Amino acid sequence: MIQPSARRPSPALPDDPTIEEITHANIESILRDEERRRRRHPLAYRLVERIARFCGTMAFLWINVAWFVGWVAFNEFWPFDPYPFTLLLLFVSLEAIILSILILISQNMSAADSERRHHLDLQINLLNEREMTAMLRLAIVMADKLGVDEEAKKEVAALARETNPAAVLHQIVQAEHQHAQNGR
Repeated sequence: MIQPSARRPSPALPDDPTIEEITHANIESILRDEERRRRRHPLAYRLVERIARFCGTMAFLWINVAWFVGWVAFNEFWPFDPYPFTLLLLFVSLEAIILSILILISQNMSAADSERRHHLDLQINLLNEREMTAMLRLAIVMADKLGVDEEAKKEVAALARETNPAAVLHQIVQAEHQHAQNGR
């Protein structure tokens, strides 16, 4: 977790910011935090990330195609690894093993980033739910003062109750289980 003292201040917003300015400031804040976190990764992990990103490009594909075609063509004139190209197969196998490991490491790092973003999203949603509940409670108090009848406030009153995230999760799991049972 980033300590408040370690955070850089968000970009200054004007007195009456537009939604675009607010959104931009939020995005910049998240990107700065992610960049700061990436820089704290050990050098080996930063290299893995760069190598895996490069290996997923068309340039890497064409480099490999050129290498294989060149190897085969070179062996037609100066046979140092005659057909079935045992040495080439060894190099290709080693490349596949190393790339597989690098990609798995990169995917683990991406999964950790995704999980961190998911937790941020969850916390923001929980805070938003609490804010909305507080606003609905305030709306009920105002409706009471204005003499709005109980029937008109019924849905708002139901929504103004505290939401238990664990209970909602349990309800989702039960619905998924029931759906899976009915789908068979």
